[in-house]
Amino acid sequence: MKRDRHILQKYLDNELSEKELARFEQELNASPELLVDLDLYKEVDEAVADTEVLDFRAQLTDLREETRRSESGRRVFRFSRPWHYAASAALALLVAIGLATVLGRPLSNNDLFVKYMKPYELVLTNRSMDNEVTKLVMSKAESAYLNGDFEGAIQWFNEVLEINSEKVEADFYKGVSSMELSKYVDASESFSKVIEHNDNLFINRAEWYMAGCLLAMDETDRARRQLAMIASSAHHYHKDEAAKILKRMKR
Repeated sequence: MKRDRHILQKYLDNELSEKELARFEQELNASPELLVDLDLYKEVDEAVADTEVLDFRAQLTDLREETRRSESGRRVFRFSRPWHYAASAALALLVAIGLATVLGRPLSNNDLFVKYMKPYELVLTNRSMDNEVTKLVMSKAESAYLNGDFEGAIQWFNEVLEINSEKVEADFYKGVSSMELSKYVDASESFSKVIEHNDNLFINRAEWYMAGCLLAMDETDRARRQLAMIASSAHHYHKDEAAKILKRMKR
């Protein structure tokens, strides 16, 4: 970092005096290099904050697992746990070796996946047109998912789809379950069905997770096209995140 780190941090923390602030902003307007330094320093702050949040989430996950073990006598693993731990460890390592020299560089597809793809909270809804059998099987799928039995959840979602092939949320959550198991090809197939169905409740998230699957499979060109589509969609839930990933992808 070529600039005085102390001044940069004070600026980000709103601790500069009026005189110091005026002088700094004048230099900022005249120096593209300083703008780069400032953006990099912001990323350092965000990364440290993310690490703290992820560590806290990991602790909560441990508590949930301890509770499940005490209730059922067996240990339950969730994809969100290794995902959070991997992201937290990666960020902590970056801090240790010097974030200022690393964060400005492009990231690998795997690093981008870890940094931006977060587990989706399962919220199943039974629509009014669903019959009682569909509702029952969906309930079993939900229970399997929440207990960390993703293989079982996929089997139940498949049963739902045998009853009603147009049950788009079953395809979506089947895809999420496959991602939990790192079965990205299977997951992408499920998300493709959701996208083709064009259900507004799930299409944005299916498009986003499709991009994640492509990153995880190292399908760089396809991932870039998918992300570009998301970033160019004015009202997409993940528009800003997609744009950030595109900036950090290797050329």
